[in-house]
Amino acid sequence: MRKIIPSLSKMWLKVINLEQSLFPRMETVVGTLSSKEEKLMKVLDFAEIENFVCTMHITNSPKDREEMARAFVAKQVYNFQTTRELIDRLKIDRTLRLLCGWRHENNIPSESKFSRVFGEFSQQRIAGKAHDVFIENYLSETIFFYGSIDSTAIELREKSVKREESNKEVKPKRKQGRPKKGEVVPAKKQTILQQQENMQSTEEMLSLIATQCDTSIKQNSKGNRYRWTGGKLHLSVVDGDIPITAIYSSASVHDSSLALPLIKETSQKVNYLYDLQDAAYDSRIIRAYSQKYNHRPIIDINPKNSKVRKEQIALAKSEKKILGSMGLYNNSDDLRYNQRGSVERVNAYLKDSYGCSKIYYQGAQKVASVLSFAVLSVCITQSLKLVT
Repeated sequence: MRKIIPSLSKMWLKVINLEQSLFPRMETVVGTLSSKEEKLMKVLDFAEIENFVCTMHITNSPKDREEMARAFVAKQVYNFQTTRELIDRLKIDRTLRLLCGWRHENNIPSESKFSRVFGEFSQQRIAGKAHDVFIENYLSETIFFYGSIDSTAIELREKSVKREESNKEVKPKRKQGRPKKGEVVPAKKQTILQQQENMQSTEEMLSLIATQCDTSIKQNSKGNRYRWTGGKLHLSVVDGDIPITAIYSSASVHDSSLALPLIKETSQKVNYLYDLQDAAYDSRIIRAYSQKYNHRPIIDINPKNSKVRKEQIALAKSEKKILGSMGLYNNSDDLRYNQRGSVERVNAYLKDSYGCSKIYYQGAQKVASVLSFAVLSVCITQSLKLVT
């Protein structure tokens, strides 16, 4: 299904070394390791999160920074929703305490220090950097088939930012229909997607994306309208349910506004062949951008775009039935599109098993950092399944 190359062999050798040397030594100290503890040891060993901690300019010399970085990884792997849950577990769980780097219960910092240091880690983007380095070391030479893109709602316990009405331009109303002779019709404002089309860097594209907490409504898979306050996590996932790129935005940002940055970043990190996206990404610009990176876009048709689209869908379904009965229709694209479920599964992992069902931190930077620690943990866990 995918090409196994030396980088995956390097991952496999590291796993073997862990299981044959580190696990037995750890068991002589703390006893038999649980499956959760073994999982955390592997994630910490591959993430090497402590290498990305740098000293901030503060009066007192910083302490426990490396241990706390490892503890924040453990918080996501153990599916803790709050820092208080993490601290309580560290005080009673000797094995977890040793894995993070503390020998005694009295050495564990206070909750306020955890919160303050997490602000430093958020500014430094240590989880995002560790994620990028892991992909470069172990996945960059692997050829994947599918890259799936989608977003998921992130609920926050934070007040929604109200949009400033005073900043909106008041446009004079005009009657519908053909303009009068000599009437100048103002040009329509370009959408975010249209503005991003000619941009070269990801930073420039993301400068158009809002990140403050607000409220939005979407229709879920069951057809029910769902309202939430918070933001959105936009993911690009490849075969094996491995998240490669993650971007956080406001809840009101449309999914298609992050398609180009996700395609660009993921294409620079790994090699894959097909872009799989749902009807929210149905756009000529996205299809052309995917082809620019030598991918084949398989995007569901959005019937809301125009009446012509609705006719195309009806015609396509009837043609498929006729050609299928004659043995002339190859449904390979439909089968490939079904692989888009990988990004849905990753969204479920993050919320059900990695502490992202509801985030209690406030501020886009800290929220994005919590999500980055969780995405890093999922990426390593799922990647290890390729070699086991």
